[in-house]
Amino acid sequence: MGATNCPETPRQRMISMMYLVLTAMLALNVSVEILQAFVTVGDSMETTNALFSKKIESSYYSFERAYAGNPEKIGPNWEKAKKVRTETQKIINYIDDMKYDLLVQVEDLKGGKAEAIKLLKEKGYDGIQKKDNYTTATNYFIGQSETGSTGKAMELRKKIEEYQDKMLALADPGFRDQLKKIQIKTKQEFVGKSGQKMNWQMYNFFHTITMADLVLLSKFKSEIQNAEFDVVNDLFAAVSKDDYKFDAVRAKVVPKTTYIMQGDNYEAEVFVAAYDSKTQLRADVRGSGYVSDSGVIKLKFGATALGPQKYQGTVYVKKETGEDAYPFSGEYFVAAPSATISPTNMNVFYIGVDNPVSISVPGASAESLVPTITGGGGATISKVKPGQYIVNVKTQKEAIINVAANFNGKTMQMGSMKFRVKAIPKPKAQVGTSDGGRIAKEIMTAQGGLKVVMEGFDFPVTYTVTEFQMTFNTGGDGQAPLTARGNRFTPEMLAQINRLRRGNKVYIEGIRAKGPDGEKSVANPQMIFTIQ
Repeated sequence: MGATNCPETPRQRMISMMYLVLTAMLALNVSVEILQAFVTVGDSMETTNALFSKKIESSYYSFERAYAGNPEKIGPNWEKAKKVRTETQKIINYIDDMKYDLLVQVEDLKGGKAEAIKLLKEKGYDGIQKKDNYTTATNYFIGQSETGSTGKAMELRKKIEEYQDKMLALADPGFRDQLKKIQIKTKQEFVGKSGQKMNWQMYNFFHTITMADLVLLSKFKSEIQNAEFDVVNDLFAAVSKDDYKFDAVRAKVVPKTTYIMQGDNYEAEVFVAAYDSKTQLRADVRGSGYVSDSGVIKLKFGATALGPQKYQGTVYVKKETGEDAYPFSGEYFVAAPSATISPTNMNVFYIGVDNPVSISVPGASAESLVPTITGGGGATISKVKPGQYIVNVKTQKEAIINVAANFNGKTMQMGSMKFRVKAIPKPKAQVGTSDGGRIAKEIMTAQGGLKVVMEGFDFPVTYTVTEFQMTFNTGGDGQAPLTARGNRFTPEMLAQINRLRRGNKVYIEGIRAKGPDGEKSVANPQMIFTIQ
């Protein structure tokens, strides 16, 4: 039962040789040569076990030094390792005491355990006189029971089983199956020389000589030390078995944002990233799978939607025990290709109409904008939809629009623009489609009145004529002007038009119209028509 990292050790070959010698001993009369072989094997195992104890202590020393350097990480397994050491020392001491106790009874040592220790220390196994005694040894280990249930062998078996159960509990879960394979098998059935089935205690200690028992106890001690060595070293290795191995280091800069406004601060985190260029990572992002190239996953998204975009994903990193999942997220801003062209001399708002205004800030979403307006005689600005607004002004005073934007919860002033405020241009009066000149009196009477139009003005503004005066030149005496309150010809006007002859003139003056900004005179205060 060798150490995990050394399955074919000289110690194992020595133990196998001991089994061959033991088999030969049981089959033949015990000769002096055979007894001497047991002495040689026994002394050699004692020396080997002592040396192996120092090797195990070296493992504990390395473990303890690592714990001192990183107690938080090493601590849990170091605590288990200390329990392994304590439990192993208990059973090793128990086996040693059993050897001393056996020698006291076989050799009839009056000095008890102390004399037995002195005997082995000074003379080794060669100092034992009754090497081939099996009666006392069998009574010691088997007792009076036919199954060996009342002797020291049964007690030893229970101690070994308890110890091995504790080792399984303390060992790293990934090592337990392997540990079971190298533990001492105490619960299986054995077959004796004559083919009969025997339990562990009868198979190992019934009618065996003292030297064979001592060597066998040393063998159990060796197997226990092997198990201790493997458990402790695996606990040490398990601390870092899930650690990632890196072969490349790269400095990374992660900015808080890639869009910075004048007057604000650029903020970024700089750190060193270690990665394994040979490990293939995989990631799931927005329903698509990605694999790494030289240890780096490269994301690529189509920029179809405008404005701020966010994404989330998970990257999976392989390790010895499987995969670890690491969620991540990010964001970016998609802007439409555009050019803003502003005529500098035409920033005008008109009184009495809804003045549409479009506002945008590169790098900011339309929803994050906060525009305000001052001046304009108490001007107001109202939102129609994201990025689209209506401005209303009241008097011909300068108006200023200020724009702020919200970036990550922080409001920043983005700029302002001044606007001139003007009155709506005067409308133009017409009779039908004509504002003067030759006209048939039938057409004039058919129109029945005046209308006004807004030439060259794109706002949907409506004006209505509120009053005008009409006079006629028929070549005779002058006539007092006729006045209409509204846009329609009065009956007197229509009657007079019908009496006109070719060449007579009609004068329309004093025209006033009312619109959203109140009542005003029209752009053409006089129209002259000649009857044709």
